[in-house]
Amino acid sequence: MNRGHLIVLVGIVVAGLVIAAAYYLGMMRGVETDEQRFVNMQAELQRLKEGEEKASVAKRVAEQMEEIARDQRMMSDAQRDSAEKQRLLAEEYAREAQRESELAREAEAKANAARQEAEAASQEAQRERAKAEEKELEALRSKNDADTLGYRNLARTLGNASVLARENDNLTLARKLALTSWYFQEKYGDDKYQAEVFRALVSDDVVETMSPSHSAVYDIDVSSDDNSFVICTGYGEIMSWKDRKLSMIFSDKKYDWRGMVQTSDGVWALNFNGSLCYISYSGKMVEYELPGAEYFMLKKMPDGKLMACARHRVVMFDVQKRVPLVVREELQKRFSVMAITHQEVLYFFSDGSVGITELATGRYKALSSLGGDVVTAAQYDRRTDMLYIGLASGKIQVMKKGGVLYKQLTGHKAAIMGMTLVVKENLLLSIGRDKELHIWNLDRLEQVNNVVSTSYRFDVWPMCIEAVGSKMLCGMSTGKITQWELSIKQLAKATRDRLKEGLSESEWNHYVGTRVKYMKLK
Repeated sequence: MNRGHLIVLVGIVVAGLVIAAAYYLGMMRGVETDEQRFVNMQAELQRLKEGEEKASVAKRVAEQMEEIARDQRMMSDAQRDSAEKQRLLAEEYAREAQRESELAREAEAKANAARQEAEAASQEAQRERAKAEEKELEALRSKNDADTLGYRNLARTLGNASVLARENDNLTLARKLALTSWYFQEKYGDDKYQAEVFRALVSDDVVETMSPSHSAVYDIDVSSDDNSFVICTGYGEIMSWKDRKLSMIFSDKKYDWRGMVQTSDGVWALNFNGSLCYISYSGKMVEYELPGAEYFMLKKMPDGKLMACARHRVVMFDVQKRVPLVVREELQKRFSVMAITHQEVLYFFSDGSVGITELATGRYKALSSLGGDVVTAAQYDRRTDMLYIGLASGKIQVMKKGGVLYKQLTGHKAAIMGMTLVVKENLLLSIGRDKELHIWNLDRLEQVNNVVSTSYRFDVWPMCIEAVGSKMLCGMSTGKITQWELSIKQLAKATRDRLKEGLSESEWNHYVGTRVKYMKLK
């Protein structure tokens, strides 16, 4: 509301009041006295004055309110102008921020592109560096491989030189060369039973040879504690070896002993002509007749009974009741090898066929031949459940459970005559009609496809072979028993103990060479 409107309103109010008063006075004029009229008029006039004063006050209030409204309107206009300016400024700032944001995004995109280029360059540099390092490592490996092969060849060369020096009766030089050969093979070799090194260490003064008989030694049975063993010969002799002494237990030439099993107080001995005898360590003998003849093998079964094997039959013998229990007449074909596994007994016949008897049920079944070759020896390894089968061709087949051929070992030139395990060194030993002993390192059985054996040639026929701890016992056709240590470290120690000093520097330069730094190995 503006000021003009307020004045008109006040005028209307005053006019209304005057008209009302006049009307009222006209109405009262006829009934009231003059005095009364005067009093009333004064009162009315007074009210009019008060109304006028109130109208004046209202007018002033209205004027003040209009002024306040005008001031507020002016302030609102100013604020509106200011707000408008602020809005325009904010929009300008927003546009500027948008431009800066776009510039920042462009800069970020450039930075990301530059970073990706840098990362790609870094990765490429790393690949190049890795290639360079790989080439460097490859060169180093090649050098190391060449050095290693060189040292292995050096070990073999020194081993051969040691054997040659021994043949020329220069034992001191032979031992020095053998020890040096072992050092390089031990440090750089992949097979500790490398042939040339082993032959250098197994010298004549390390091998022990006993000559207890003039007849072939057919069986050697080692005690469970590996402290003693018993042998039997074709001349009816049974001898015991204990505390490095050999003593005769029994001797009678009418017996031809082919197999033995030791007990705590005596020996069960199998006679080729058909009897099983119990001989106490004091020399007393009790003989039990067996059906037929041509008995060649005596084995102890898992249940404690004895199995006596002839060419056409197998007899089970109860050592408690001292009577034969079962005679297997179904073995009509001639057989010469038998093996006992965890679950069965295997019979290998001379025509190449195989028979199996289950230990749990006693049932027997015949199988076809093993590729037409005749089995001449067998050895079962309870640790790995593997069966080693020696063939007439000189090969040794390694069979897994179920008769699966795993590996084939070649080295012998004639039929395999016997095999045994050296558990302590994880070796398989085999002897053959080629008069050779072969040592197979079973640690390498899973490492290489073709395990190369270390061989040693005897002067006479080896008849049987056994292991005592880390030592080997071999019975010969002439009645001799050969024994030697098979542990390479023990052989090296024995060689070192026999030396006062190793190779001199001049000897080193001659046999090893000046490119390898001189070392005192004693």
